[in-house]
Amino acid sequence: MSKKFRLIFLGISLLILLILGKSLTGDFHFILDDFWFTSGLLLLILLSLIDQPHFSKDSNIFINAITAGISLLIVESEKRDFIFWIFLGVIVYLITTSYALLWLRQQSLGQENKAIRLIARLNREIGKPETLFSSFFLWGVFMQFGTGNNQFNGLLLFWAIFIILNIPSLANSIEDIFKISKDKSNKLALGQIFGVQSKNTFLVKLYDSSDRVVNTRIFDFVEFKYSTDKKVRKGLLLDTYLLNQQQWVKVLSNSEIEKIFTSNIFEDHKSDVVYKLENIPENDYLKRFVGIVTENSTIFKIRFIYNSKIRISEGQLLEVNIQGQKVLYQIVEGITKIEQLENKNQTGIILGEGLQLGTWNEDKFQFEQFGWVPEINTPIYIASGINDPKIEENEYKIGQIPDTNYPVVLNKDTAMSHHMAVVGVTGTGKSVFSRNLIRQYLKDENTKVICIDFTGEYVGKFSDLSPIKTIEETVSEKLFKDIDYIEQQISDNYNKDNENSRKRKKEVSETIHSQIEDFLKGENQLSIFELPHVENTSGVLTYTKTFFRLLFHIAKTQKSFGNRICIVLEEAHTVIPEWNFSGVSDKVSQPLLNSIAQIALQGRKYNVGLLVIAQRTANVSKTILTQCNTIISFQEFDKTSSDFLSNYFGQEITKSLPKLKFRQAIVAGKALKSNVPMIFEVPEINEDELEEE
Repeated sequence: MSKKFRLIFLGISLLILLILGKSLTGDFHFILDDFWFTSGLLLLILLSLIDQPHFSKDSNIFINAITAGISLLIVESEKRDFIFWIFLGVIVYLITTSYALLWLRQQSLGQENKAIRLIARLNREIGKPETLFSSFFLWGVFMQFGTGNNQFNGLLLFWAIFIILNIPSLANSIEDIFKISKDKSNKLALGQIFGVQSKNTFLVKLYDSSDRVVNTRIFDFVEFKYSTDKKVRKGLLLDTYLLNQQQWVKVLSNSEIEKIFTSNIFEDHKSDVVYKLENIPENDYLKRFVGIVTENSTIFKIRFIYNSKIRISEGQLLEVNIQGQKVLYQIVEGITKIEQLENKNQTGIILGEGLQLGTWNEDKFQFEQFGWVPEINTPIYIASGINDPKIEENEYKIGQIPDTNYPVVLNKDTAMSHHMAVVGVTGTGKSVFSRNLIRQYLKDENTKVICIDFTGEYVGKFSDLSPIKTIEETVSEKLFKDIDYIEQQISDNYNKDNENSRKRKKEVSETIHSQIEDFLKGENQLSIFELPHVENTSGVLTYTKTFFRLLFHIAKTQKSFGNRICIVLEEAHTVIPEWNFSGVSDKVSQPLLNSIAQIALQGRKYNVGLLVIAQRTANVSKTILTQCNTIISFQEFDKTSSDFLSNYFGQEITKSLPKLKFRQAIVAGKALKSNVPMIFEVPEINEDELEEE
């Protein structure tokens, strides 16, 4: 009920009470002298102006009790019977407990302890005007006139009509009928604005369905003239609610909706009355609209209420207008929530969360961070497409943001020189992606790739490139025999070198050095470093350590003969395991890790880079992984990996790792054209077709 109508209702009710009092008592002395009139007047004022539009809270009850206590002072001393003292005791109780609750209440009533909930709810029943002042009114009438007379019967009838028929609610219904009658000239009138949530979001109370010709549905377009600025607006119905047996809706109005229509549809607008629009011009608004920004959004993460016809999912790109700039966010989470409306009324909503990628720079084809937060109720849309980017010669498009043509571009030179890691569980597309990336590296004629592969897959997968063995198989077998001989000599000499071991070590180093040099000087760009079937684990590590030490020595002293080298560590946990996963003593495994760590730390100076491929970060040396300036992670489940990767990606987007789909990954690092963590989708790669090419 509007303020104007409540005042009219109060005036009419007061007039009836005055006329009734004059006719029953013969004069107007009761206005100043009689307690029944004071309590009746307070009942009218508080019920029609305060508790009717606003639910009684602790503060309302405190004020009601103070007012009631003051009204009791009018009762003459000789008339203060036991009922008076009961009323006074109730008033003292209400004043004390309601004031105490104002200090004790720290959260919503439903979350308080049982004692506070009991007292608060008891107070709300006793302290509401229809309970408190109705009791005062009836006692005052009885005390003044007794029973069985016209005065008592007349005032009792007034009270019965006012309370039992619930006059405030009846007046509310009459007001609605009056409003409807004003809009009979237009059958498309849906309801009236009764609240504003923001400059573009309005709350509308619908007329009774029996008085509306058309039905109201979510996503109907409407038109209305807002009384504050007298501006005619177009809007969209976002949601419907049922509150206190009344239906109301939320309406969104903005410039995007205005653009759909070329002019105003209705000529004679009643202020704040909402009219449904028919024959909507063709548009794609509902195919783009996702929802509106809600509370607790920050610069880097927005939260929004999902109100849309379209289906959305994790990884999709959203756009929000902030201060005239189109800022892009990527969906990372969806949450269901029950929203408390009033009393026991609830509604279910879906909240989404998106992380900021930034504004899109069309000249540089990259995201740039934006430094502010959107306003509450700002509309959110599915991101529109962009012009296809120009990919530079040293760049490679590794994928794109899901359901968009926004590219994820990698600088191949930076990815190689500053090291890169690709992680993810089996079956997520990690290995296919990595092998395709190696092919992109090999497009540079001055790049040599050495794959440390203990799986035996790389020879077959790269058969079209005619890969060679970094160390010839016959040579490798002899080297292992030499290493076994060296270890035996050292063991027999109390773990110290002797002349035989030193001589054989020199021969092993010269042989491996020669094999590496032949590959780097030769025409082949791709070689596979494999191990023969051996049982001596310490021998494997010694052999591998010697290889890396000499490879890095050649890079430092000979500049790799003008080549850039990429070392691929497939199943990296077998080559660079974390110390507690190595399976052999630290004394044996640590020298190998030191050799590779030296490359990780200094390789950039000498054009030697690493591509680390692993299933879990937990099993791989953190000394090496922390030197990888770019990381791509496909689906991961274990907490250890998530904890480590959160240092690169941030905790919010890392939560998406277990939920990634096949061929989806999260990427971040120095080699990205846009240096922000994001979920992207790898294109489908057919390795058979690549081999045929």
